[in-house]
Amino acid sequence: MTPRKVLFYIGWVLLLAAFFAGAAEALVHADPSRPWGLVSAHDLWYTLWPGNLVIAEIRIEKLSPALWEGVVRPLLEWPAWVLSGLPGGALAWFCRPIRTLTADEERDLLERREALFLYDELSEQAVADGYGDGDDMEPDHGHHHLLEEDGVTLPDGEQDFDIDMNNLPPPPGGDR
Repeated sequence: MTPRKVLFYIGWVLLLAAFFAGAAEALVHADPSRPWGLVSAHDLWYTLWPGNLVIAEIRIEKLSPALWEGVVRPLLEWPAWVLSGLPGGALAWFCRPIRTLTADEERDLLERREALFLYDELSEQAVADGYGDGDDMEPDHGHHHLLEEDGVTLPDGEQDFDIDMNNLPPPPGGDR
């Protein structure tokens, strides 16, 4: 297995860890005294495995106190899903396997690309041939001159009528 493929799988493992870290934040929010919001990796680690956090702090401070206070502690202030999700996403994206296309796949890709751009080519040709002077599906309202400055006018051959509201027939079913 190539190193690139190993890094790709490590990236996916880190992405899964980010998912589980995001889901584990519900355990921290189970404490009613804790306000809602982003949960730092330190709080999550302390909630899930407090003894291990203390042991890790002691061991790192034994190596270098500045390492814990200057590097590790500020990193643990970030949410755990960010700390594992960002490197995991970067590794999974940049180390993904590169696959070459077979001759049939390449020919199929070219056919699909030609079909995709066929409409654009036909549209350009229609404009070049003089058919692109407007939208043929746009409605034409040129013959609808019902309103003019003097008021409502009707096209020739139509009569004006008013509805007399006082002389309407009774509704079906009688008076209620």
